[in-house]
Amino acid sequence: MKDDWYKNSYRRNLIDMHIEDWNEEFLSKLDPENYVKMLKLGNVKSTMVYANSHVGYCYWPTKTGCMHRGLEGRDFLGEIIDLCHREGIDVVVYYSLIYNNWAYEQHPEWRIVDLDGKTSREKPGRAGRYGVCCPNSPGYRKFILDQIQELCENYEFEGLFFDMTFWPAVCYCSNCKKRYKEETGEDPPTVINWDDPAWIRFQRKREEWIAEFASLATSAAKKYKPGVAVQHNSAIVPRSWVFGVTDLLADHYDQVSGDFYGGVLEQSFICKLYYNLTPNMPFEYFTSICYPNLGEHTTIKPKELIENRVFMTFAHGGAFYIIDAIDPIGTLEERKYRMIGEIYKKISKYEKYMGGELCQDVAIYFSFNSKMNFVENGRRASIWAFEYNLRLPHLEAALGAAEALRTSHIPFGVITRRNLGELSRYQVIILPNVLRLSDEEVEAIKDYVANGGNVYASKFTLKSKLSEVLGVSSIGETPEKYTYIAPTSEGEVLLSGITKEYPLSIPDSQIKAEFSSRGKVMATITLPYTNPDDPTKFASIHSNPPGVPTDYPAIVSKDFGKGRIIWSSASIETYATVFLKHRSIFTRIIKSLAKNPFSFEVDAPGCVEIIQFHKPDEKRYLINLVNFQSEIGMPNIPVENITLRVKTEGKALRVTLLPDETSIPFEQEGEYVNIKVPTLQTFCMLALDYE
Repeated sequence: MKDDWYKNSYRRNLIDMHIEDWNEEFLSKLDPENYVKMLKLGNVKSTMVYANSHVGYCYWPTKTGCMHRGLEGRDFLGEIIDLCHREGIDVVVYYSLIYNNWAYEQHPEWRIVDLDGKTSREKPGRAGRYGVCCPNSPGYRKFILDQIQELCENYEFEGLFFDMTFWPAVCYCSNCKKRYKEETGEDPPTVINWDDPAWIRFQRKREEWIAEFASLATSAAKKYKPGVAVQHNSAIVPRSWVFGVTDLLADHYDQVSGDFYGGVLEQSFICKLYYNLTPNMPFEYFTSICYPNLGEHTTIKPKELIENRVFMTFAHGGAFYIIDAIDPIGTLEERKYRMIGEIYKKISKYEKYMGGELCQDVAIYFSFNSKMNFVENGRRASIWAFEYNLRLPHLEAALGAAEALRTSHIPFGVITRRNLGELSRYQVIILPNVLRLSDEEVEAIKDYVANGGNVYASKFTLKSKLSEVLGVSSIGETPEKYTYIAPTSEGEVLLSGITKEYPLSIPDSQIKAEFSSRGKVMATITLPYTNPDDPTKFASIHSNPPGVPTDYPAIVSKDFGKGRIIWSSASIETYATVFLKHRSIFTRIIKSLAKNPFSFEVDAPGCVEIIQFHKPDEKRYLINLVNFQSEIGMPNIPVENITLRVKTEGKALRVTLLPDETSIPFEQEGEYVNIKVPTLQTFCMLALDYE
């Protein structure tokens, strides 16, 4: 087993095997040799192999669980591990936690139970396929530990991946209620209220418990196999509070990993979040070979789309996992692996150049305590996570900020409370409608601004003690859910193109605030003539035109120490994914806060994203350009005449196009190096060396 195998492994593969065994044909044609032949055809460096699945059956001759009967006692896991190692392929063993139908059926006392006394397989439709077990059940915890010991003591493998480490529901089983009573002296609350300390205390316990369960699994793996690399699926990190997953999980894995099925914005955001969250590089980004997600079995994504996904991950320094699903009878489709092999062959040529520090002039702050919504207050906590259709204002604002920055080519990253000690490295920090900031977070941000940092904060961020720094306090929220922002004379430049008569529309409420100490008011709130929720009284039948100017501040700029804070009563950035005007105003605000030139500038359309790394020891910059256009309209239209300006620490010696290392003409103009980028089809990697 190689302890550092993952450091140079970027081409990875996972074959889903969530297969039942009620049909004697299921897995009857599973051939380990052909399985590994497909991996070789796919140019796979590391593969994830199932030890069990959500169905719960084991793929090895287990003494602690139940083996899949289609294997007829054959040690599939052991054979695959041996064959992969013979071919130089690293093996990560997959193990499904919490989701285990066999354990659920055999041990009813292990089940997660909701507030109404219901368990998962009592749910109607597809949701009823999954049997989920409570991580607070002593019997289930022992079962997990026994299985981990059995795997680690009997097989040699490089990594162990734990899937589904989250709460599928708010659990009120006897074990959870007992543990909560023992640890707090209280019964768990049953009504959501984000203004109630009792409810928040319960949620923090749920977060602690799932992290402790992850620690239990990781510690067991490290005990029996000290050098093994452990991952827990962290795809849920940006999802709602119901799952209970926060950065606490990061203490219990070696790389951050997760599977995602959204668009390019989601991928760009997640790659930057994972870069700053992972204990070790590369982070892992998974997606399916079928379109649009794992719910489809036969519709394969276009080769060009998969290639874009791979290069976007690779451009951020991440490892890419392609997920295929085995046929129930145990066969694999060869054409998929031929296609993967062609794509992976392309990226393999770039691997030796990887590494460096991501250039991030601006940081979007992602808050784990803000994955909620105040509109939930008063609801019963009878909730199953995947059925709970909840808007997350903070996540929406964070994604909107990311869209504005990436399409405007502003170098940025996504940070969390784990990066509070590193705030000084960023020119600007964005607090996108952060619904809840702890005192620790506020103090770190305060120190950052006092020492010369600059902050943009929006809407509910004012509910924290940051309001004391701004000298502005919230006095409520507009009842109108369609409002406007009108510039003052101070804010005319910042809100160029917007006037008092024709203010910026906000399809939401805004925070009403008052001053305790004066800053610059750059804009004020304007309301529509009537409340849009009143159908009996309106000014215009189709829309809600502005008609009531107010003195409530909408954008405030305040100097604090050596730095500055701008607060907006609306999360303007939320609408950057939809409205170009909101996007341009938001980016103008961010640029106004930056005191120094950015790491790079580029003249290119918004579909081109630039991700730059600095290797100070090698005196080199790596600049990755990814052309990612419409998923439906693949292949990409080539982009011509891109002009790139890279800020360097010294005199430029050469610019080369990798991997061929062809020289590219350049001109140095002060601290910037001007580069004409060759025609960009999908991906381009440039190296700039300096002295």
